[in-house]
Amino acid sequence: MTCEEKVSSEEYVELLVDYAVKEPANITGVTDYCIVPLDADTSILYLRTDTGRERDINWFIERYSYYMVPKCYGLMQQEQIPGNQPFDMLALSESGIAQVQREPLSLTGCGVIIGFIDTGIRYTQDVFRNAAGDSRILAVWDQTIQDGAAPEGFLFGTEYVREQINEALQSDRPRDIVPTWDTEGHGTAMASVAAGSALDGGRGFLGAAPDADIVVVKLRRAKQYLRDYYILPEDADAYSEADILLAVKYLESFAVDAERPIIICLGIGTNYGSHTGSSILDRYLDTTASRRSRAVVACGGNEGAMGHHFQGISSMEPQNVELRVGEGENGFILEVWAEGPNRYRMSVRTPGGETAAGISGKSRRTEEHRFIFDRTVIMTNSILLEEASGRSLMLFRFVNPTPGVWTFTIEAELVISGGAYNMWLPIEAFIKSDTRFLRPDPEITLTAPSMTGSVITVNAYNDADGSFYDKSGRGFTADRRIKPEFAAPGVNISTSLGKRTGSSLAAAIAAGAAAQMMQWSVVEEHYLLASSREIKYYLALGAIREENIQYPSREWGLGKINVQHTFQELAGLF
Repeated sequence: MTCEEKVSSEEYVELLVDYAVKEPANITGVTDYCIVPLDADTSILYLRTDTGRERDINWFIERYSYYMVPKCYGLMQQEQIPGNQPFDMLALSESGIAQVQREPLSLTGCGVIIGFIDTGIRYTQDVFRNAAGDSRILAVWDQTIQDGAAPEGFLFGTEYVREQINEALQSDRPRDIVPTWDTEGHGTAMASVAAGSALDGGRGFLGAAPDADIVVVKLRRAKQYLRDYYILPEDADAYSEADILLAVKYLESFAVDAERPIIICLGIGTNYGSHTGSSILDRYLDTTASRRSRAVVACGGNEGAMGHHFQGISSMEPQNVELRVGEGENGFILEVWAEGPNRYRMSVRTPGGETAAGISGKSRRTEEHRFIFDRTVIMTNSILLEEASGRSLMLFRFVNPTPGVWTFTIEAELVISGGAYNMWLPIEAFIKSDTRFLRPDPEITLTAPSMTGSVITVNAYNDADGSFYDKSGRGFTADRRIKPEFAAPGVNISTSLGKRTGSSLAAAIAAGAAAQMMQWSVVEEHYLLASSREIKYYLALGAIREENIQYPSREWGLGKINVQHTFQELAGLF
């Protein structure tokens, strides 16, 4: 089997490696593999082991590392109002974006590329064409279609470039020529908000950066072994960290080849991980966002009101944490993270009163816990030191959990540094809505990768009344860094597919604002060395802050994005 076949085959699992590797000779049990490098220090291994696929992930966690196993990410959109509602300019005006599109600044994203890693794009829509009717989309890499030419340097999917898209637009059957399509609509909605063309002079529709060029990656569905391990609902939109890493590399290549600035916009997120910005994807994005003429914008997620986070304070006294499992829940993974070198032992009591005790952080070995009167099976992994974050992890994999209230008793075996422990359930799309902690903590509910240091993290608010969107994630990070940086409108936002709500829409608006700033900085040569760091500074300079809120805020970050106000402030500095 060729390497091209292995990266798409369900028989090959993915392993993320953050060191230079020529062959996985030190991974016992590997019988067949393929190496796909991302950069000098990061690679993806596609491999088949002799342990059996159902044991692959536990085997890797036991023997090597948790962070090398790809996490699954979902879409960060909550609600949608389908139909042809009148275009509403309020979100762009509230963000000061519409004002600077006009003269004298005329900042429309001209000369800038905005890249989207999402569900694809409905390329035939007028909002993605210029005044001559040609496409503003430079390329689409559809990871789901395997019968065309993959992008140069990549091993799967099909790339469609602007010339092919323009040819398709001239046809009565465009999808016969360019078959890629966004069936879900999430990526199309985001791209239209960030970079939709002005229709009817801007009265019919207007995106934040209507003259920016567009590049799209349509992510493929996570492989079944990952979906099985994370026990995801069959209909859940779930994407592998490995494929997202490749998508970032693909978008980065446009900045290199075209010698143009690029904004990478991420409307996806996950609750898996330490929430410290230390995963391989986090670090890869951090490197990308730190480069000149690049910026990465990520949404803060919609987990603030979901009840999926609990925080406890490290103590020698036993503490009880109650978790309600909803009817029809097939299973989920619960992660318990603690600041090292604190160490804990735990017990779990079922709704029927049975107990699994003695779950300790001293061994990486996978342990299975079964009950007499409950059909539930709990698989546990304990990692005393998780290498990427420097924290301890106790991982609980619930299979067929009995509905009702489950009780975790947490006892400290060693408390040296004080601090806290955090428990996270999966994001809403991966779990039943009524599975939640009975005493949840809405803080530290940003989704990865929004905890990444150099990434511009954006929460959502309602521009109609100025209120914070209650489902939006809240900071700060688990290691107490300031996140998010900003808030932007994200409630009932006009898209080319109707009005939609969610932090992903706020990220799309912020990506358009970042494109405006990158046009002014790099394209117009006011500051040629701009990266995410400088774009953050400019947007922070003009952010709108309320008198009764202390900043930086867990909800609002440094304030509401307002590009017009940024230039009013800059006027006194240049």
